[in-house]
Amino acid sequence: MLERGEEREKNRETPDSSLDMYQQLGRNLKGFGLERAGQIDRAAELYEQNVKENFEGIYPYDKLAGIYRTKNLVDDEIRVLEKVVWILENIVFAEQEHRLAELERFKKRLAEARELKLRMNP
Repeated sequence: MLERGEEREKNRETPDSSLDMYQQLGRNLKGFGLERAGQIDRAAELYEQNVKENFEGIYPYDKLAGIYRTKNLVDDEIRVLEKVVWILENIVFAEQEHRLAELERFKKRLAEARELKLRMNP
């Protein structure tokens, strides 16, 4: 069985993540600006790229889940919330245990989204 640190390294898409991290942070900032300018779909595209790359912060997951809830795209909301829970449990949590509260918050949101989907599709 892999130790948490080994699991973290195994799940990274690229060996040099520092450059990727700056690109990801730049996308988050640009997405924020696009949202403020009312360009929600363009912002969501940037956040989705960070999700695809297993971004280790919560920002793009939080924003996307909210965007998808607003647009009533519950399946996408669930996908994003499942991904952030996985990231926090398997990659981030090993080194940043203070994120336990965030993990629990996302698990609660995921449960709520799943309940909403059941109510929408009985």
